[in-house]
Amino acid sequence: MAWVAEVWVDPAWFEANAETAADPCPAAGLPTVVPLRNDVILVGRQSSSRGIFPDVDCSADTGVSRRHAQLSLEQDRWYVEDLGSTNGTFIAAGDGSLPQDPIAPNRRRELGDNERIYVGAWTRIVVRRATPAEGGS
Repeated sequence: MAWVAEVWVDPAWFEANAETAADPCPAAGLPTVVPLRNDVILVGRQSSSRGIFPDVDCSADTGVSRRHAQLSLEQDRWYVEDLGSTNGTFIAAGDGSLPQDPIAPNRRRELGDNERIYVGAWTRIVVRRATPAEGGS
């Protein structure tokens, strides 16, 4: 089964965290769909000098740490772990409500169906099965 991560600019997340944002929020639009080709996925910002090339590249959002979070797949279930990021990793239900508290760093947390991951100043990530057009079966 193929999986993807949808990476969105979320203006509501930006509004909730505007006082800590270093940059203005970019225009929201369609998500960037990133194929998840491995069982362990790094979420963060790229740094060529440090040799950091995340699978889910959030380089446009300077509120995201270089090695911000890790996604891992075990027997058809996804887990997220904050890697000691500066601004935390947040999880919310898919009902549109925003999370209040970050997950504990360096501890895996299972993602429920339709849950959303929030990192940085405006980045929202949704992990889901790929559609047939995206290479899913």
